[in-house]
Parts: sequence; structure tokens; C-alpha cells
Amino acid sequence: MPFTQEQIDGFYRQTSQQRFAEFIEQVKQNQKLWTLANEQGCVLVDTGEEQCLVLWHDEALAQSWAVEDYQGCKAMAISLGDFLEKWAPGMTKDGFDIAVVPTRGGEGDVMSAEELANELAAD
Repeated sequence: MPFTQEQIDGFYRQTSQQRFAEFIEQVKQNQKLWTLANEQGCVLVDTGEEQCLVLWHDEALAQSWAVEDYQGCKAMAISLGDFLEKWAPGMTKDGFDIAVVPTRGGEGDVMSAEELANELAAD
């Protein structure tokens, strides 16, 4: 069932650690991650130090970020298997990091694709 706006707002009021724990749990359960994409490809966010792919565990959370600079972007699903087998190794090779469920203000965990893959592959 998709998130309601009230649930989205509540989710973003959690700490980054709480959001990260929920992200890991839900991705493992649903076997799917979500990012934003437009006609040029996946959206990368520049933190000033790294280029990051932004990931969520729910389509509605991803789509809630598609405002202002990201208007016109659509939520795009990535299967967990594809992320672990293709995306994480490719991102590591290309030097891209991951921003995991950041708030609209940009607060969230940034980590390497390899670190996230290890978290998602752990039992």
C-alpha cells in the first residue's frame, strides 16, 4: 500500500538512523529500491564532496522528492538483485556514492555503494 502524505511527513521526522534502519528492513523485505530519473537518466545529487545516487525504499517517498530542481523526475524501481550485482559494482568503479533516504533538506546517510550493498546482503 502506498504511503500517505501523513506517513511521508512522519517518516521524514525520524532521525537519519531510524530512516536508514527502516530502509534496510523494507528493501530486504520488498526486494526493491527506488531512485529518481528523468530523460537524461538517474538523478545524481552533488553534496560538494561526492556525487550521490539518492535511494528510497518506497515509490511514494522517492516521488515526494520530485519537486523544485527535480520536477519532472519519476520514481524508478531497481530490483535488489540488480542493485547488488550491477549497480553497486558499477557505482563503486565510477566513484559514485549513495544518499540513503535523505530529507528534503538534504539530511541523510551518505555511503559508498559497496557499503550499502554489504548492509543489504547481510542477514
